[in-house]
This record gives sequence, C-alpha cells and structure tokens, in this order.
Amino acid sequence: MAVLVLSLVPFNHFASAMYGTKIIDGSLSDWTASDLIATGRDNGLDGAKLDKLYVSWDDQYLYIAIKTNNTQSWGVAYGIGIDTDPGSGNGYTNGGDSWGRNINFSNGFAVDYEIYFWWGSNSGMGTDNFNTWTGSGWNYHSISDVGGSFAYTGDTSTGLQTLEIKIPWSALGGKHSRFAVMSWVTGGSGSAVDSLPVDPAIDYSNIGGEWGDTDTFTNMLVGEWFLMPDLTVSVSGPGVVGLNRNAVYNVTVKNEGSIPVTNASVNVYINDNLTANWTTDLGAGESRWFTFNWTPNATGTYTIRAVVDEGNNIAEANENNNEFTMNVSVVWVGNIDVDGNPSDWLAVTLNPDSYTVQNGFFIWEDAVGDQRHDKDQYLPGGTSSHADLTEVGVTKDDRYVYFLFRFADMSNIKIGDNGATFIAVPIDYKDGGATWFAGEMDTNSVIQWDTQMVVNLGGDQYTGQTSAVASAGTSKTSLLYFVDPNGNIVQVNGALVGVDLTQNTVEVRVPLSLFGGAKEFNFQVATGLSYGPAVWNFGNDFANDGISDIVDTISKEPSTTKELADNIPDYYVRIRMNNIVEGASLLSAKIQRLINLQNTFVVINKYYGIRYFERYYTTYSNLVEKLNNMPLTDDMKDRLNELENQVMDLLKLYTEGKELIDSPNYAFGASIKIYRAYTGLGRVIREMEAMLEAAQSGELEKQKHMEELAKNLTKKIDGKLDDWNVQPAAVDDTGFGQDGANLKALYVDHDDQFLYIALTTDNKASWRVAYGIALDYKDGGYTTGTDAWGRKVSFTQGVDAELYFFWNGEFFGDKGTSNITSAQFILWDGNAWKYEELKWVGFYAYTGGAQNGLQTLEIAIPWSALGGKPEKINIVAYVTGQGGGDSAVDSLPLQDAVKDSAPDQEWGDEDTFTKFATVSIE
Repeated sequence: MAVLVLSLVPFNHFASAMYGTKIIDGSLSDWTASDLIATGRDNGLDGAKLDKLYVSWDDQYLYIAIKTNNTQSWGVAYGIGIDTDPGSGNGYTNGGDSWGRNINFSNGFAVDYEIYFWWGSNSGMGTDNFNTWTGSGWNYHSISDVGGSFAYTGDTSTGLQTLEIKIPWSALGGKHSRFAVMSWVTGGSGSAVDSLPVDPAIDYSNIGGEWGDTDTFTNMLVGEWFLMPDLTVSVSGPGVVGLNRNAVYNVTVKNEGSIPVTNASVNVYINDNLTANWTTDLGAGESRWFTFNWTPNATGTYTIRAVVDEGNNIAEANENNNEFTMNVSVVWVGNIDVDGNPSDWLAVTLNPDSYTVQNGFFIWEDAVGDQRHDKDQYLPGGTSSHADLTEVGVTKDDRYVYFLFRFADMSNIKIGDNGATFIAVPIDYKDGGATWFAGEMDTNSVIQWDTQMVVNLGGDQYTGQTSAVASAGTSKTSLLYFVDPNGNIVQVNGALVGVDLTQNTVEVRVPLSLFGGAKEFNFQVATGLSYGPAVWNFGNDFANDGISDIVDTISKEPSTTKELADNIPDYYVRIRMNNIVEGASLLSAKIQRLINLQNTFVVINKYYGIRYFERYYTTYSNLVEKLNNMPLTDDMKDRLNELENQVMDLLKLYTEGKELIDSPNYAFGASIKIYRAYTGLGRVIREMEAMLEAAQSGELEKQKHMEELAKNLTKKIDGKLDDWNVQPAAVDDTGFGQDGANLKALYVDHDDQFLYIALTTDNKASWRVAYGIALDYKDGGYTTGTDAWGRKVSFTQGVDAELYFFWNGEFFGDKGTSNITSAQFILWDGNAWKYEELKWVGFYAYTGGAQNGLQTLEIAIPWSALGGKPEKINIVAYVTGQGGGDSAVDSLPLQDAVKDSAPDQEWGDEDTFTKFATVSIE
C-alpha cells in the first residue's frame, strides 16, 4: 500500500491517509481512522460547525470528506483550499478569495485551487464550484466540468451532515510530491467561522465577531508522498494471430514510484510456459520497452501473462499491479492476411470513382477529398481525412469473403479517439430485410439488407493504439460487430478485423457461411465519425433529426455532400462470385426513385390537387366578399387588388393542368401546373385570412393610431442613435459585465410629446437575457417583491413603470434566434402590474445579432402613456436572466446589488437597486 502523509507545518505532527478508492455516495462508512487528518473545535454555531476532515487518494483521484456537527440548517458556504506547492508562494494569498470572502493565506501558503459549495437554509445544497487561480484572478468551473463528482447527506432541518468529493489529479496539474489542504465555513459574505484544521485566525472566544472580519490562515495541512517504487507492466500486440504467422509483442515496464529500482525481473508466459524474460533498472517515473516474437503452430486461444518482480523482492507502494494478462486467438489464415497491411491485395491504377474486377479482386477507386468537411474543425488534427474513403476492395477464397477499406490519411487519430473512423456496410444476399444504417446515421440504405457489418474505431477496444487485430464482438463499442435487421448484435464466428492506421487501412474477413450459399450480394459503404456506440450528428448535435451523418460513401457524384442532397446514398455494388469474385456492377437507385416520385406526384395532384384547388377557390371567393365590405386601409386595398390579379393567373394555370392531366405524355407537366395553382392559392388565402382577422380584431384602428402618432416623432427610431446629441445619463467606464450581459451607456431625451430612451452595450456574445428599464416619475410605486417580469429586483424608491425586452440568444446549447421576441410596457396601478405590448403604446428599434447579441436599443414613449409630462424622471436599466426568479447581473447606473456575489451566483440572488439616474424634464 502507498501512504499519503499530511502534517501541520512545521511538520512535527503527522496524520496519515491511506491509498484507497472511495465510493462517492455521501456515506463515510468506507473512510477509516487512518484517513482522518483533522478534528474540529466546538464553535457553538448550530448551523456552521465543522467536525472532521478526511483525505485519501488513488492513482486517478484525490478524495476529500467533511463531517459536520450541525443541528440546524443555515445559509452558509463550505470552502476547501488546495496549495499544490506549499512554501513557493505561488498562488492566491489575499484580496478576497474566489467567492469574494475575506479569507487570506500566509506562512508560506498560497492556494492554487478552491472548492466551494453553497448550502441554502431552506433549499439545501446549491451551487458547487471548482475554481483555479490564474495568477491574476479565478477561472470558475463546476466540479463535474473538471471530471470530478460529489455527494452529501443532510436536509433543511439539520443542515449539511457529510460531504464527499473526488477531484481527478489531472484537474490539479497531476500528482504532487507535496500539497496543503484545509476547509472552512463562511456566511453569505465576510469570513470564516470555523476551519479544519483549527486555525489561530478564528477567535473561538468571540465567535459572533468572526462572521464579518478578515481571516488569514497559517495552519494548512501539508501532505507528502512516502518514497517508494511502484512497478507496473503491460503488453501490446495483436489479439488475433494467423496460424504459423509471426507476431510481435511489446512489453512495457514502468516505475510509477518516486525512487529508483535495480535488477527488476520481467517474465512473459504463454499458457504458463516461460517465453521471454529480462532484468532491468528503472529510475523514478522511468519506462522501458522489450519486444518478443511468437509464431504459434496450432489454432486455439492462448493467454499471454507478463509479470514484473514476480518474487516480490522489491518493496512497492502497490503490490497488486505487477501482472498483466491478455488472450490471443490463433486462427487459420487464407488468401488475405487480415492485419491492416494492404500489400496482399491487387494493386491497380484507376481513375477516381471507377472500378475494375481482375484476378478475383473487385477494386473501387474513390476520389480523394470528396468527403463532407462540416465537422473538420472539431476533429483530431482538424481534418476528416481518416474517414475519406480512397479504395474499397472485395475478394474471396474457399472459406471467407474479404473486404478492404483504405483512407486518405489516418495519422490524426488513434483507436478509441472521439471522432475516430466508423464504417457501416449493409449486405443484401436474399429477399427482404431492413434499410437503416448502423451508428444512428439518420439516413436509409437503398438496399434491403440481411446483415450489416460495422467497424468502430471509436469504441473501447485497443484504445490509444495504432494497430489491432480482433474477432467480431458483441457490443456496439467492439472493433467489429454484426447486426441483423431487428437491430440485434449477432455473433459471427470466424469474422476478423485488422486495422493499421499507419497504413491507412482496415481489412475485414467474413465467413462464407454468412451468405447462406448466395452467388451474389449487394453492399453499400458509409463512413462516419464515432463517439462510442454511434456517430456524430451533422444536424442537431444532441438528437437524431433526419439529416444524414454519413461522411463518405461510394458515389459517382463529385462530392458526398452532393450525393446526399436528398439525404440518401444512391449507389451500391453488386458482387457476383463462384470460386472467386467473377464480376461486379455499380448500380444507382436514383433513376428508379425519381420515376416513382414522378408517378406519385402525378397521382397526388390528379386526385387531390384538383380537389384542393376547387375547395380553396370557394374559400377565396368568400374572403373577397367579406374584405370588400370591411373598412380597409389604403395599403390593404391595394394589396387585395394585387392578390385578385394573382388568383386570375393561378386559375389559368389550374385550367391548363386539368385539361392535360390524363394525357400520358403531358401528365407530369400538367401535375406541376396544378400543384403550383393550388399551393399558390393556399398562400393567397392565408394572407387574406390574416387581413380579415386584423380588420375584425380592431388591429387596423391601432395601426392607424400608431401611424398618426409616429408623425410626431422628432427622432428616427431605427436603433442607430446617429440623431442623438445628449450626454449619457449613466455610463459604465469600469468594463464591468459578462460577455452576453454587458451594459455600456444609458441615454434619455425628450420633446413635447415623447420620452426617448436609448441603451448601448459592450456585448461580445448573444445570450438569452431580458433587458429591463424602470421609471420613477411620481409618488408611490412598486418597491419590493418581484418586478413586472417576475425578476427578483427591488427598488429603494417607488417605480411607476417598466419596459422589458426579451433577447432570444443562446441558452445551454439552444442557439435561439438572436433577436427581440417580446417587448412590453408595464404600469404599476398601486396594487399590481398592467401589461401592454409596446408596439401599441410606443416605438422601439435595435441593432445586434447572433455574433454579439444586442448592441443598441432605441425607444420612444408618448407622455400620454405615462399620464402626462412630469418635472423629472428617475431611471435605471438592467440585464437579468431569461426566466422568472432570476435577478440582475448588470445595471446602469452601476451599483453594488449586481456585484455582491460571484458572477455565476449573481444570476439567481436577490437585488435591491439604490441608484437611479435623474433627468429633469423642461
């Protein structure tokens, strides 16, 4: 076992933490006394009382656990500081920690990482943060963002009871020979009221005064690794070997410990027979590689076992990782050695997108670079060349059919990479079958296949390697597997795949028995980008959406993108075989599909198009009569005349089509005319129905009123602000704000009839947020609770009206529309809010879009909407989250309410605005 030793500087008292993996479930039952490194002191605070701190570790994670003695649930924050190089002075020391608490460090301690949790008195566990010191500030992540996790026990009656955390060493910059750790509890702001280990910075005799002072911790626990070697061994090489073929295996021995070793033995056994052995010296962290050859002379399954320090002659940190085993299948080998080396295939020179059949080999030469490139920027090396087919081959012998797949360049990937090559090959050799492609490719095959062969280089076999040979598996993450039309993975004994990324080649061997004695079969090929069990989506990143996910396929089109214009790969290969592959054909389903589509189109328009046009024409006639009896605007009357002229043209088109629909030579053209006639008439009807609804609802009167009102504007409301010549009523010169919620300046102007308001931003992203403007211009008004849009925003002086605008930007992967989708003018009547759509009260315009969100917002409100022209107006503008219950994250004038929490916490706290910009109205 390896041990982590922790001490309080000056290292004169040590507490030991044992090597061991912990289950993160909130229970401390798997933590032992040897993991306990600090015990707390009773501070008398029933909802903020730390009891015990535990630390443990394994090869991948640092584990930390906290136990409290809480008996009540208070709103408090639990913090943990980690200094990965104590004594160096590198890290955060003072000025307000990552959650703005008055917590500092000295005595050689400077924390590199902080972990924080918020416990709400009535809501329990809230936000978690893993925060990294950058040298000048903090980077904020959740614990899951960095690959960690946590669990806890407790409730809103007794508060937090236990908390377990695991953090990967990779998130901490790797394992460190020394590190320091401590934990503390604070309120919503201020400083610590308890710590583990107990620190002199906390005055337990005056604990009530600790909430708001400043604490400088000097008593962190320092950990050191015991100095021991730790030997590991592994073997890499083919999992399948041909009978009487030479196989090469590499043995890797590594010293994972911190001191060197000498004369370490390394033994390799095959079926318990000693095959190779070496003796080696290894420095701390050093690896050595050995190679041995093996030529099996009988088929079957063999076990290769490698052991380092077999006699346990070297004391190690972990004695349980000195052995490695792997199973190898030895199989009969036919015409093709399935190893990923294409040298035993026929070498020919062909024009791109053409094929030949010679000497029992079918070879298709695919154009280089014709694959889809949509995802290149996200792939290893920034390229999809590893999924760009350049050659497909088929041959056979008396036992197997062999497939060859060659690619443009596979040097950018390793087996197991996210985005690695995925190959789906539907095979049709009898009647019936399915049409879907494996890997959830969101497209269908044009053949009805009976079995589908799948090669998945992004699965969980041979990860990190560049070559492999494997039998067919029974999982969607196997290197090779087969599925039936019902989606079941079927075991195909004798099937084999060979991969060599340095040769840009994949070979597959399929038993002849799979083809059921058929003398010919059809197949298609589709490549994709694997993320494990399936392929990357080309449409919706997170859902199957009917947009094909194929990267490359066999086609005569100049590119795969053009081939998939209708979402269907049309080309397939037909192989004819006897003792050898005797012939092949490249076939396309597109022509027959087009004929079928044309015939269907004719039938639909003959029987349904005619019926729809006649029904639509009756509806159109009724709408014309109603609209002619309505008080329409001049623009609407002109538009109605235009629509009536369009219908005359559509009626002529319909008549011509109906006369020719039964003539075989003209039926398709006639059906197009009928289709254009009834769909065009449908569009006319929808527009006329909208006109009628507007006339009947009173909307026309509103439009007329707003048109007349607009004539009195002295500014052009277009969002450009080039006709504004007033100084800002409020401006932010500090740069405060977030990328998609950053207000810059607030302007206010007026004339005899209108109040004019304008906002500018420094947004650099389009986020889904709401922009609010609050106006105080008379006595009384709204002060506390939730404002007109349910945001947790209060005011120290009464607000009489609010303007709200919803910007529909990006929100957790949903890109939105990046425009204003709702704008309202809301008045406070003394008891409640009264809502009006802004377009029926005043005017607004804006600039911005998907790249930078809202940039400018210009508004005009008639004084009449405010009940008259006041002597002055107090105004504040702000940005909130996208939903009810959110709060403000920026404001003009800028004020403390939007700066009193960490940036990611500010979205959901409660804000009270105390500052307004005051504008006198002349």
